[in-house]
Amino acid sequence: MDNNDTHHAFPQLAISLDEVQRISKYGLLDSQIVFLRGWVKDTLVTVATDQLAVLRLDPDMYESTIQALTALYGKLASGGFCIIDDGNLPGCRAAVADFRNAHSIHEGQVDIDGWGFFWQKD
Repeated sequence: MDNNDTHHAFPQLAISLDEVQRISKYGLLDSQIVFLRGWVKDTLVTVATDQLAVLRLDPDMYESTIQALTALYGKLASGGFCIIDDGNLPGCRAAVADFRNAHSIHEGQVDIDGWGFFWQKD
């Protein structure tokens, strides 16, 4: 599905761990937040939690989107929010649609900014 997708080649889309950890300036870091380095397919299957309140994904491409949803959506609590950045990118949009269809997810998607969207899990 990602054969013609070139997002992986854009260096401006590669975000360093230091840049991600700048979230600390908002006072949001605590012992429950864990940063995982590596490929989605290798890291998200190791997430050591049973339940998430918010699942925020920014994977851009089909494979990383479907892999992230497969690894983590089952851990999203009822009433939790699934937030997808860059949902207008063709690969990401297709992966979300395929995942929602395969898992009979019918909650409405709410547009954020013309690119991202979210839904609240029943």
